[in-house]
Amino acid sequence: MGDIKWGIIGCGKSIETRNGPAFNSVKNSSIQAIMRRDIEKAKQSAERLGAKKWYDNVDDLLNDNNVDIVYIATPPGLHLEQATKCCKFKKPTYIEKPFARNYAEALKITNMFKETGIPLYVAHDKRALPKFIKIKEIIDNNTIGKICEVDFKLNRKYNPKEALNTWLYNTEISGGGKFYEVAPLAIDIMVYLFGNFTDVKGIATNNRDEYKVEDVVTMIFKTDKGVIGTANFNSIAFDKKDTMIVHGTKGKMEFSIYGDSHITVTKGDKTKSIDIKNPEMIQENMIENVIQSLITGKRLYTCFAEDALETYRIIDKVLDDYYDGREDSFWRRTNTWNRKNK
Repeated sequence: MGDIKWGIIGCGKSIETRNGPAFNSVKNSSIQAIMRRDIEKAKQSAERLGAKKWYDNVDDLLNDNNVDIVYIATPPGLHLEQATKCCKFKKPTYIEKPFARNYAEALKITNMFKETGIPLYVAHDKRALPKFIKIKEIIDNNTIGKICEVDFKLNRKYNPKEALNTWLYNTEISGGGKFYEVAPLAIDIMVYLFGNFTDVKGIATNNRDEYKVEDVVTMIFKTDKGVIGTANFNSIAFDKKDTMIVHGTKGKMEFSIYGDSHITVTKGDKTKSIDIKNPEMIQENMIENVIQSLITGKRLYTCFAEDALETYRIIDKVLDDYYDGREDSFWRRTNTWNRKNK
């Protein structure tokens, strides 16, 4: 069959260099059109990615009859409006994480597509990586016994230029701080591996004066599979760390979520190392699965909107106290946020 042609809404440097080429490298997939607010930049992106058309507004891209599916790669604050338009044009959609600014928006988008029967995928790409397919196989095969406890630690170094010069720290556009940008992939893979969260509590703090959003977050949880766990996210650390430790009744397993480290499985005094490298283009496997899902109607290793909702429910629960509730337009009432360490 011919290629399924993509229209990309939002195409900055990271999309062009990291994810964009994957839409052309995957079988039965190619880029038809690029939309950016600056028409000249849209043209340049289209030329670099081999797209035939370029536009400076969403409606023109959606009116392109050769666009079969849309990739929304803009900040979360634009997702609800843009996804609504994609749904009205009956275009299957692949939406970048974070899915939306809060759970309420994510649910609204999900229900909209569900009611019309249009496929909606979320770019929680870890689910499609061979590394995590192998980790799930180890868990499902009872290799380390019943999973009873997990512990995750993520440190990221602070970049002052990023805080002052990007949308990431503007909640009206971002939906939260650095935690909100990076946590969805980690929490989604924890849900995928260990089950939906039946109980979750979180503490978030802000430690710098140049922004008001959360920068250190700790959460504890229990899942419907009986797993209890902790997760710590520090976006102002002086080192980088990315470690998940999974304790079972017969052994333990360690791996990174964002990195490319080995999977290590320890049972008794024996440790086995499994090296499964991530693809150069990290979303290539997920994009391939989305294409095959559209062609075959099968779920494969994708993340549909309904699958992603649990992650954003959890995040809202974790950040609820800090933002004094997240079910409304909390970004408009910064004076009510509970920045308790200030």
